[in-house]
Amino acid sequence: MTSLEDIFDIVNTAIDTAFTQEKYQLNFYEYLQGENFKKDIIVEFINSSLGAAIIYQIEEIEMYLEGGDRAEFVRESYGWMGKPRARKVKEYLEKIMEDANKYEQSKRKGRKPGSKNRKKPTATSNK
Repeated sequence: MTSLEDIFDIVNTAIDTAFTQEKYQLNFYEYLQGENFKKDIIVEFINSSLGAAIIYQIEEIEMYLEGGDRAEFVRESYGWMGKPRARKVKEYLEKIMEDANKYEQSKRKGRKPGSKNRKKPTATSNK
């Protein structure tokens, strides 16, 4: 059974690869579906220090992309990659968090989207 540590390893490796090699290979939603993680583990990931760090990093990159006086302290951190690459990394990080939230939503109890109670057509209802 895969665990929260496995998620941390996969996500950290994917982020490192994105920053160092400009490869954006992780489709996090498909990975989570394939491994069939429980909702509780995904909620833990979203609320973990890694989840918070990803959100903070997204905010820093947004600040860098916007520029101005507020961005001065993040220019040192992200200036080396240039703005086009920074946009790609930001979108990738956002997708990882969106995929985690989407997967958590899909694991909630209750009816799945599109599974509404529908009456089957009968011969008498077609009149």
